Amino acid sequence: MATKHYSEYLCNMMKILIILALFISAVSIKTQNFVKITDLSNPIVSDAGSLPGSYAGATWVDYDNDGLLDLFINRQNNSAFPLYRNLGNGNFQRITPNPITFPGSSKGNSWADYNNDGNIDLFITGDSPRGSFLYKNNGNGTFSKIISGAIGDSVGNSGWACAWGDYNKDGYTDLIITYPDGFLNPPSHPNRLFLNNGNGTFTRIDTSSVSNTIAPFTIPSWSDYDLDADLDLFIGSGPINFAAPDYLYKNNLTETSVPFFSRITTSPIATDSIDGQQWNWIDYDNDGDLDGFVTNWGLGIKNRLYKNNNGSYERMTQATAGDIVAEDGEFLANTWGDFDNDGDQDCFITLDGPEPGPPSRYYNNNGNGTFTRVLNTPIAANAGPNYGATSGDYDNDGDLDLYVSGTTNSKGLYRNDLVNGNSWINILCKGSGAPNGSNKSGIGVKVRIKAVINGNSVWQLREISAQNSFDCHNMLNVHFGLGNAVVIDSLIIAWPGGIHDVYTNVLLNNHYIANEGESIDPIGILQLNNNIPADFVIEQNYPNPFNPTTKFRFSIPSFSDVNITIYDVTGKEVSVPLNGKLKPGIYEFNWNAGALSSGVYFYSITAGEFKQTRKMVLLK
Repeated sequence: MATKHYSEYLCNMMKILIILALFISAVSIKTQNFVKITDLSNPIVSDAGSLPGSYAGATWVDYDNDGLLDLFINRQNNSAFPLYRNLGNGNFQRITPNPITFPGSSKGNSWADYNNDGNIDLFITGDSPRGSFLYKNNGNGTFSKIISGAIGDSVGNSGWACAWGDYNKDGYTDLIITYPDGFLNPPSHPNRLFLNNGNGTFTRIDTSSVSNTIAPFTIPSWSDYDLDADLDLFIGSGPINFAAPDYLYKNNLTETSVPFFSRITTSPIATDSIDGQQWNWIDYDNDGDLDGFVTNWGLGIKNRLYKNNNGSYERMTQATAGDIVAEDGEFLANTWGDFDNDGDQDCFITLDGPEPGPPSRYYNNNGNGTFTRVLNTPIAANAGPNYGATSGDYDNDGDLDLYVSGTTNSKGLYRNDLVNGNSWINILCKGSGAPNGSNKSGIGVKVRIKAVINGNSVWQLREISAQNSFDCHNMLNVHFGLGNAVVIDSLIIAWPGGIHDVYTNVLLNNHYIANEGESIDPIGILQLNNNIPADFVIEQNYPNPFNPTTKFRFSIPSFSDVNITIYDVTGKEVSVPLNGKLKPGIYEFNWNAGALSSGVYFYSITAGEFKQTRKMVLLK
């Protein structure tokens, strides 16, 4: 009898171990997705040794409007800052001669089309005696440094960080420059707030409460945290040797029709004493409002996550939010994105310190309001110190990649090779411009989508920002992960100018351009003509063999649910690049094989009751 009980015990223990192993494997598949790029033929890698950048940032931005994210990196003690043009297929080219000259070291950068001419421009902050500069994008690969007017006072505009945002909602982006008293070369001065006059010039506003005080101001972030349709301002103000509340300002434009700022006093977001660095407002729990997160630098104070409960705020603890608020350290950037495409936002946090120092932190959102620190991924194992971090889908494969700034040894480009099959969507929002529309860069746009994920109807929210990391920002495209959803039921774009565009039954796994008040157009799928074909037809993909992109062309005779699924030779599903409703027509769809290895694959296209499968060959 004892032997029988012992056998049953061993059997039960084996079952438990198998379940645990499967769980650990599932977590690993979900989170182990970043690969550090080490190929020296990539100039982003080979230049690392010549790019010192203490407390400097980097940003993904499509400066040449070719649909590919390029990379800009701030640096120290050099006369020019590198701009890397994305050539596609994971390749980059350092632009020479360098179009962005700068006579000294720089900390922060922020990008926006300040003059609404269709080309995105750059502002760089720097220390005195060199100061800060505005670079106008000429649209031909060159930039012009603006040295006239109030915005051209480089020394007077010296600062640590900067951020574009249309705080008066006139269709032009305005600018805030923060100055950290005690951290840069004297003389100290208040922050600089510049109102965009709409004619290429700016007026410096010295009477605002955000620009008439001297303090250790660090990173500024514009966000409509209370969702009242105007941009508020949040500034970290880490004094290092003691703790104090950050500088948080509410914009009273909606309430009074006048754009002026008043200091927020709401507890605990505005009363907690911390060494605050960088604020973000994100809907981490998908409940429809924006929650606050701020990194803290030292003093034994942990990072802060504030849950928004219908306008009141609750500071999360380790018991309520998990690992993300459990550690103390010299934290700087917090960069949010759905890195595993499961339908909720994860967080990457950089950590300052000696060299070599402790690695940065990657926290996976568990989908229940808590976060788990992930250790088994290269991006969370690289020795620091690290400063800024910027996320963007530079290889257009539907997941978010990361570039992390740091010293010559700690900086790095990390490609996200996600293979869990989760769906996604990427949207570039283009405002129609003044006088009646929103700024061309879409800064301040809020996008909501609804889809059924794991059997539950889920709303997600994103807000476009030009400063949502430490001295830098993520790509301006909006990215959503959608898990096992098969279609986006509703997509709502709330433009700063007041227009709300609503779309239904939006296709998954695609890049879109959303034009204010006009349309949302898929980039990967093209309807070749408006003729209604007589039959359902799938043509052979081309090119074939391919590396790594190919085209699928098909015809559908009626309004149909269309699905494209990719299988390997074992019959295993490896990708679902298209799933949604299409009207009758002839279509061409571009597909990127991403991280898939060379081999034979099959693609199956289903439209209603019709289905065909063809073979293709990937050669890398």
